[in-house]
Amino acid sequence: MATDNASLPTWPWASTDPAAWLRTWSAAMQAVPQKFDQSINPGWNFGPSLTINSGNSSAPQTEVEVLQRHSYGRQLGRISEVLEALIAERGKTAAADPRYASFLKMKAQIDAVKHDSAVARVEALTADLAALKTGRPAEYERLRSALRKIVAA
Repeated sequence: MATDNASLPTWPWASTDPAAWLRTWSAAMQAVPQKFDQSINPGWNFGPSLTINSGNSSAPQTEVEVLQRHSYGRQLGRISEVLEALIAERGKTAAADPRYASFLKMKAQIDAVKHDSAVARVEALTADLAALKTGRPAEYERLRSALRKIVAA
């Protein structure tokens, strides 16, 4: 049976050696960065090591000192609590304003997240205590006694 060479795929650049072509592209790819990392907001870092500099703060050292005492979350939480109290004082006039309703809805959602997180932490503590009860009974009894004093108060 004869093979029809016209139906076989051909190298599109018949005069180019495929191995040479691959070597050329391989060398070109060496110049391309293997990792590309672009900061969205340079100088800001809200992870474990907070970075604040003069590019994003007029008093970076002061801001760092404030944040060491009161995180953004704590500051916003306290502002939210005061705002919620002020809205409650306004009574019916606040209820008619959709901006207040929107804020109170957001605060309720944030409070729900905080409560859910508290439940998860207590459940984790319960599991840890159960493990201590088996693995380190003396340590378990010491902590159990301390917790009973706090809960009974």
